[in-house]
This record gives sequence, structure tokens and C-alpha cells, in this order.
Amino acid sequence: MLDFVKLGLLVSQLNADSLKGAQDNKSSLGEALSTFVRECQDIEAFEFKLLKNAPWILWPTARPLESLDTMAALTPLETLVTPWTVLGVDGSQIMPSHHEVHNCYLLNCGLTRISYGLDLPPLLTSEPRLYARPEDLYPLVDRRRVYIDELFVSLERSIFELEILTERALAAKAEISARSPGAAVDILAMYDGSLIPWSVEKMNGSYPETYLQRFEACLTSLNAADIALVGYVSKSRAADFINCLRSALCPYDVSHCREHCGHLNEEDFPCSTIWPLSDRALYASVLEVGQRSMAMTSGASVVKSMSEDNAISFCYLKSEAEVARLEFPSWLFKKEALFDFALRATLTQVMKGQGYPVALAEAHHLAVIKGPEREKFFDLLGRQMVDLGIDRVQPSPKESRKRTGFV
Repeated sequence: MLDFVKLGLLVSQLNADSLKGAQDNKSSLGEALSTFVRECQDIEAFEFKLLKNAPWILWPTARPLESLDTMAALTPLETLVTPWTVLGVDGSQIMPSHHEVHNCYLLNCGLTRISYGLDLPPLLTSEPRLYARPEDLYPLVDRRRVYIDELFVSLERSIFELEILTERALAAKAEISARSPGAAVDILAMYDGSLIPWSVEKMNGSYPETYLQRFEACLTSLNAADIALVGYVSKSRAADFINCLRSALCPYDVSHCREHCGHLNEEDFPCSTIWPLSDRALYASVLEVGQRSMAMTSGASVVKSMSEDNAISFCYLKSEAEVARLEFPSWLFKKEALFDFALRATLTQVMKGQGYPVALAEAHHLAVIKGPEREKFFDLLGRQMVDLGIDRVQPSPKESRKRTGFV
């Protein structure tokens, strides 16, 4: 239980620090804006220096796919007459706990399907998946059994969401084709959060390779079916483009960070006058409502290990509510008409949801596992274990005392 009297004193002490941080960010933003404007005056030189220095920079930089000064206005799909369908996915999990009646974990995927201008009923559903067998809890990693951790469960949830989204999107396309043979209907598959599996490289053994095979299989299937895929990242902290501008600020001809600045803390680097600013903070000042930034391909190391078509690219979209990061496989950018539809459909979803995509908001509500549902799940599991003749089906003394208490 929180002591809010003591907590209030701690919170009150943040005022001065928070103000200092805000002032620092304001200064960084001004420097970043002036750098952006300057580099837009000689885009070719900017891109040449970025390409030359990218291998030596300590942090991931983006590779521009369009002109640096791209600020394209988008038209919401309500102004068009073409029917379309959107699917959204989100997920949650119950982590394994040896204090419960059985050590297992549960993934739950919420999925929505909403069609516009089509005689196709909406779909609001959730898909649970239970992992309770020994091989689920101790997967093979390089021929050794390793107990799962939170990172493993998080990655499995992410790929589960993408696989369900792909499966249902393909099914939606087939159903629409069966109902209206020959009709051209655009489909947008929306993923909640970043498509880039940032943490997969932390895993040992062959898991990263297997994960990326499953990941790319989904993207390849959507590509073949001409189904647009967009990962919607709200309040993104990414700084791929800011890192590009840091390269422009570098005083050295070759931005060899380790050689020139390896002895310094990052805040003391010559380019850190715009650090730790985020991309969205910059684009909030650059873009108008309804505009998007240039498209860029991520320079993250995990993205470099993907095929060229499936490598994750991104742009920023400014709505009335925020500047969101939109991530998509590179093949989508190459399909001009489908890419244009995907961005307009995303903007339309944000407008319909008054700041956040409707399909993703509904998917979240379907995915979330509330406290009473968690208890009901373990009760259901316990009953099944009793029916199977397993003795001593009860939580640990610690868990029991946590639920009841003495006071």
C-alpha cells in the first residue's frame, strides 16, 4: 500500500528537475530544427555524409527513401468511394508463476475487423493460447532445455499477434472475394506497437533465427496478397532521424564515434546538443495536421538481417492528437497505390477513434486480462487438475497469504 503523504513529498521535489528537463528539451529542439532546415537546403550533401558515416556511428540511423523535406498531405478515406476493411490486433499475457496451482503461461490476442462500404459484419473476438506442458516451459535452445523468462513470453506474444493478424487478414480477403468476385477491396492490417523485434537479439542460440523466419513468413504472405501492414506506435521514443541529424552536426569528416569520442560520456559528444530528443518531438514542429514525413528504412541491426523487401521502414504522421510513428515492411512503400491507401486508412482510423485507431482500441479491450479473469483462469485450471486426479492443487503459502492477509 502506498503512503501518499510520503509519496506527495517525493513528487513535489520533481518540480525543479522537471522544469530543467523541459528547458533542456526546448533548447535541443531549437538546435534540431535549425539543423533540419539547414540540411534541407543541400539534401544531396546530407545524404552523402549520412551514407558515408553510417557504418561508424554508434547508434542506428535511418536510410531515407524520399527527399528529406517531404511533408505529404493525406486525405482521409471518407472522401473516397472505394470500400475497404481494417483489422487490428493487440495482445496480453499471464506470466508463469510457480506460486500458482500450476506453472504455465497464457497468451490472449484481441482482434477486430471493421469494413466500410461492404456487406461484411464486424468481427470482435479474442484468441487465447495456453502453454502448460514441460516443453512449453523449458524450450530447446541449442539442444539444451532452458526455462522461459519474461523476454521469451513477450516475444512469443508479439509473433502470436502477427500470425493471428496475418491469418485473419488473409481469411478476410478470401471472404470478400467470395462475396464479391472480381471486386478490388483494399485491406489494412494494423499492429499495435513497433513491428521491429528489438529484443530478439538478446535471446540465445537459434531462437532469433527461428523467430525471424516466422516473422518474415507473415510479411511475405501479406505481400503476396497485397494486404497493407502498418505498426502504429503511439508516443514513440525512437530517434532514428535525430541520429541522422547528429551525423550532420558531427565536426569530423568521418563520424568515427569510438575513435573521436569513445573517451566521453554521450552527453558530452559534440553532436549531443540535440540529444536525447525524439523524432516525434521534431516532427511535431515540422509537420502540419494531416501530413506525414518522408519514409525511411530503420538502421536497427535486427532489421539489417531481414530480406530487403521485409526490412521495416517507417514515417511519422501528425494528427490532431499526436505525432505517431507508422512502421511497415519496405515492400509496402514500393507499392505506391497500396502505400497511399495504408496511410490514408490509418489517418481515417485515428480520426474515427478521436486520436487513436478504432480497430486497435477495440482490439486492446478484447485482449486485456483483468484481475477477476486471471483468478477465474487459475480456478478453471485447478478444477481440471483435480479432475485429472492430481493431488495438492493449491497455490503456494506465499500466494495464499498475499490474497488474504491477516490485517
